[in-house]
Amino acid sequence: MSVNQGFGELLVGEGVQMQGTINVPGAAVIDGKINGAITADAIHITSNGSIVGTTTANHVRLAGKVSETTVANKTLLIETTGLASGNIAYADLEIRKGGQIEGSIKIINAAAGAQAAPAWNPPNAPAASPAARNVPGK
Repeated sequence: MSVNQGFGELLVGEGVQMQGTINVPGAAVIDGKINGAITADAIHITSNGSIVGTTTANHVRLAGKVSETTVANKTLLIETTGLASGNIAYADLEIRKGGQIEGSIKIINAAAGAQAAPAWNPPNAPAASPAARNVPGK
C-alpha cells in the first residue's frame, strides 16, 4: 500500500526554514528545518532535516532530529542517524543501530490513534538511496 494519491504532499528542501503550523493531508518530507507544529499522514525527516515543536503523523521516519513532542499513531522508525528527544508517543517502534531516543516515552494503542493508515511510501525526495526511503508496511 502507499499514501493515498491525490492528497497534498510537502517537500521542505535543504536550506529551507519554516515556522508555524503546517497541516499536510498526505506525506511530508523534511530536508530543511521546521520550528512549530506539523501534522501529516506520513512524515520523513531526512538526515539534514529537523523539527522543533510538535510532530504528529501516522508514520514517522526519522533520520534527522525532532525535539519537543513527537506522536506516531502507527509507526515510528528511527534510522541510524536519527534522534528523537522530548515527549515521544508511538504505537510501533523500530530503532536502527545508532538511532537515539531520549525523554518521556509512551506506547499508544494504534486502534486509539488515527484511522488505519497506509504504509509509508514517500514522494520523490532527497535520501541516501531509494531503499532508504521505504519503511516496511505493517
